[in-house]
Amino acid sequence: MKISYNWLKDYLDLTIEPNKLAERLSLVGLEVEEVIEERLDFPNVVVGKVLTCEKHPNADKLTLCTVDVGEERLSIICGAPNVAEGQVVPVAKVGAQLPNGFKIRPAKIRGVQSQGMICSEQELNLTEESEGIWVLPENLPVGAPLHTALNFETDYIFDIALTANRPDCLSHIGVAREVGAILKQRIKKPEIVLNEVSPEAQSKIKIRIDCPESCPRYSARYIEEVTVGPSPAWLVRRLESVGMRSINNVVDITNYVMLETGHPLHAFDYDRISNGQIVVRESYEGEKFTTLDDQERELRTGTVLICDAKQPVAIGGIMGGLNSEVTRQTSRILLESAYFKPESIQVNSHFLGLSTEASQRFERGADPNGTQYALDRAAQFMAEICGGKVCRGTVDEYPEPIMPHKIPLKVDQINNLLGTELSAGEISQLLELIELPTSKASVLVPTFRPDLERVADLAEEIARLYGLDNIPAAQRTLMNYRVTPNEFDLFIDQLKEILTGMGLQEVITGSMINSSAWSQVTGKPVYPILNPISKDMDGMRNSLLPSLARVIQYNNNRQIKDLRLFEIGRVFIPRATTDTQPEEYVKLAIVLSGKRDGNRWNSSGEEVDFFDLKGIVESLIDKISLDNWKFIYYSETVAERDEIGIQVREKTVGTVGQLDEKIARYFELEQGVFGAEMFLEPLFENRKIHKKYKEIPRYPAVERDLAFILDETTAAGDLLHLIRRNSGALLRKVEIIDLYRGKQIETGKKSLALRLHFQSPERTLTDSEINPIVEKILAAASKKFAATLRA
Repeated sequence: MKISYNWLKDYLDLTIEPNKLAERLSLVGLEVEEVIEERLDFPNVVVGKVLTCEKHPNADKLTLCTVDVGEERLSIICGAPNVAEGQVVPVAKVGAQLPNGFKIRPAKIRGVQSQGMICSEQELNLTEESEGIWVLPENLPVGAPLHTALNFETDYIFDIALTANRPDCLSHIGVAREVGAILKQRIKKPEIVLNEVSPEAQSKIKIRIDCPESCPRYSARYIEEVTVGPSPAWLVRRLESVGMRSINNVVDITNYVMLETGHPLHAFDYDRISNGQIVVRESYEGEKFTTLDDQERELRTGTVLICDAKQPVAIGGIMGGLNSEVTRQTSRILLESAYFKPESIQVNSHFLGLSTEASQRFERGADPNGTQYALDRAAQFMAEICGGKVCRGTVDEYPEPIMPHKIPLKVDQINNLLGTELSAGEISQLLELIELPTSKASVLVPTFRPDLERVADLAEEIARLYGLDNIPAAQRTLMNYRVTPNEFDLFIDQLKEILTGMGLQEVITGSMINSSAWSQVTGKPVYPILNPISKDMDGMRNSLLPSLARVIQYNNNRQIKDLRLFEIGRVFIPRATTDTQPEEYVKLAIVLSGKRDGNRWNSSGEEVDFFDLKGIVESLIDKISLDNWKFIYYSETVAERDEIGIQVREKTVGTVGQLDEKIARYFELEQGVFGAEMFLEPLFENRKIHKKYKEIPRYPAVERDLAFILDETTAAGDLLHLIRRNSGALLRKVEIIDLYRGKQIETGKKSLALRLHFQSPERTLTDSEINPIVEKILAAASKKFAATLRA
């Protein structure tokens, strides 16, 4: 935010040096990043008086003037149609260089010598355009330097880095209030005097608000006989000093008042507003609108629109429409001063990619009760500068007024927070410096301070006004707060440690996603977000795998193919009734892609496959000591073996397999990607907390290899469970050593070879002890799975 030091003088008696003031502002929380010195100086441009005007002997449209510049009289040829005897004008003498770089030299024009130039405001870079030479006040001293005669002071511009919670300081009056508190002065707000005329504004303007939740207040005035043209030099100078370009006097007035009061305004050409009707409504689905910058914009449903009786004429709080803009032909003005809710403007501005001076103020929080002052201030200028006649009264639609609120004045609490011993009277004096009226029991917070909500906020205001350097240093007793660890959080930390130990990398992705894309790739509904900040973040994720797929896509596009990633995060599942909050679960997702051994020198070059991922999941489950779990095959995918489920106590809690084809296709993943996803709450609840340790065996193990012929649909996990149930305490371990399909195995069958490890802590086992166990296993496998031993 750029603030002019000279502009602040309109409201305060300033004698403090600008750089010193910048330091003081920074100490009270308005950080001044830079102080820019601006000098408005016109070397060799002086005040002159036109003594005579004669037609040029060789050119009908040129005038030969004699101009008194104090020490001498100059003969100057002028082409402006408005030059006349007796005028006081700015004269650029020979040797002067104008702001546009043009240097004045003696010149013959159509055979007659010219010794200078009579200047317009445009040539002095004081306005965007001029209709002739600049006629100065008659009382200026002839021969005096122009910048001295016009009292063009050197200005100092403060570039202030405002925090988002201080919308009240997005104006010169707001910053002047803070400077006043520093200097113990009360600001002098400009007094408004309006000479209103007939007709009544109520007879010309009708307002209806259809969306008061987005636009609680809309005020308007009606002004006639307005002359649209260039702004006076002082107004242009003020705007340009803070980085704003002059447009015309009407638009410049609305911008000036916004920079002064912090409240955005908009001027409509009244004759382009159908029936003088203003309707504030939300946009329809697919509605489009052309803004002042001649851009047709597609609006999100629910965008606040200012409409007349037929069509939209502005996007509320952001930008006006091309179809109602003020032009040179405009003579009647409908002047708007409204209040729009911050959340509405923030969402709509972000969606449109359109940030304006107005939207920046509304989305931070303008003053709902500041509309009238800003409206009257602009109307006063339009009468003074544009010759307009302000019609009587204001049309003000304000169905539910927003009132100032109170915060309890708790002196002891404030002193405890700050480490001070201020009295109630001292606190009241400090707060009243920034226009916060106090009583014995409470503080009344004006609506221009939406950031003040509680006692701690008042303490912060008191601290910066009292001065942090005035607060005594105090040695406080340090309390040792012991936080009891959350068991579930410790479980998550354990999972992360295990997975990173296996060589996986953790990633963190956002919870807000594109609902249309996620629904498409997951085939499941997505919980929508009201007022999303963008179309790509309008829903809450229902799965982690698409997020990890996007991470793989991002890395693949940068030639990183070998990836082993995991994420632990929340997912959001919509309930049956759409008006309720979603169910939230914590999930773990794992993805693998690329080569199994990466780019190591001894890499086999083999790609990761389903069994790599299945092994990681099995190892993880083993390390957390999960109880009563198993893998299950889904009937529809068992033939391809591309996905299996994880069951805990007969309830499916996750899946392991090749990444769904829809997800892979959406993220353009050409190589094989394998993914697992599981709910963590069931794993946490069913883990074995107390581990049992076994003595290292003293006696050797006895191994038996068995190759079973099984139906293709029989899961290996089911066979392993059967073997463990029928082996007793002597079976130490069982592992798969081979899987075969092909010759000598009939279609629809497979050969699964297992190695059984038998071991006793007390003795070396003999065949007579092991053979009965093996026979029992074979009988059980034959009975349940019709399994036979492979010859």
